Amino acid sequence: MPESSVREFLQEQRRLGVFPGARYRIARGREVLEEGWLGNSVVSPVVLETQADTLYDVASLTKPLVTGALCALFASRGTLRLESSLEEHLPETSGRWIGKASLLDLLAHRSGLTAWLPLYLEASDRAGYLRLIASLAPEYRPASRVTYSCLGYLLLTLVLEREAGLGLDELASRELFKPLGLEDTLFRPPAVLRSRIAATETGNQRERDMAGESAASFAGWRREVIWGECHDLNAYTWGGVSGNAGLFSTAADLHRLALEFLGAGEGLFDARCHDAFRRDVTPTLNEDRSVGWQLGATPDCSAGPLLSGGAMGHTGFTGTSLWIDPSQGWILLLLTNRVHPRYRPDDMNAVRRQFHKRALSGR
Repeated sequence: MPESSVREFLQEQRRLGVFPGARYRIARGREVLEEGWLGNSVVSPVVLETQADTLYDVASLTKPLVTGALCALFASRGTLRLESSLEEHLPETSGRWIGKASLLDLLAHRSGLTAWLPLYLEASDRAGYLRLIASLAPEYRPASRVTYSCLGYLLLTLVLEREAGLGLDELASRELFKPLGLEDTLFRPPAVLRSRIAATETGNQRERDMAGESAASFAGWRREVIWGECHDLNAYTWGGVSGNAGLFSTAADLHRLALEFLGAGEGLFDARCHDAFRRDVTPTLNEDRSVGWQLGATPDCSAGPLLSGGAMGHTGFTGTSLWIDPSQGWILLLLTNRVHPRYRPDDMNAVRRQFHKRALSGR
């Protein structure tokens, strides 16, 4: 039987070295239209083939799937107001410009915060991160633009943990993973799962390059292949549990979770949650954003031409992406470990757009 257009394309990208392996799933609601796995989940220090149940470090997919989901869930219950200011939840930010930002500003990346900083160079715990972020000057006038920021989701981690009195991993397990029976979705996977996990980068070389010469003396750089540990070093320094990154999961579990955002699952989210995920709260700015998600109307995003402007999507630096289109019921999932064994500056969004185009053409 000849290879599908999707698999043929992904095999070609693998041969070009864009990623060592991939796991993909194309679904319309609960119906899986096509899925597959190819290549290797690990090429160093050993070689392992990608399997149907390979776990991936989904990186920034943690933002909508955990942080955005929990914020919307608590808002729908009336225990959290997304319009409330950060200083109402984190009094350490009182009197600072960032303390005036709303939780919605942080969720939609319009708070004024810069995109990224290597906070681990100066701090190693939640209190230290909070102190550093609160001391920053705004990069732009709040609410005047969208700048995708990991820092905002670090702050949201603290908000959720303080409100619930639980660590984010415990909270996500109680509210999201256990109710849906997601046994392969977790933070800090135990060592026994290592052989099932797709490895990522050798050390944090990409972050080391981004941090610049001033970070050369930092003693916390990892040198071995990162395998079974959170790739993002800001999150890893927190113990691998953070609202910006750190989640591991499989294609099957992510499909089940995506069904909840689509409104075709077990009913985890109510109408107010779905409105939060789908409503564009940055309609006049440079990106179209909702609670946790980028929307397909965003120019030049990874959605591609065949998903609607109301589609909800997100990507992860490790090579992952998930797009959900309520208008047609599409769920498009692509999991790769494109940073393994080392980062390459390939245009992954171009790969994702072509994957989506081939996945939906003729359906």
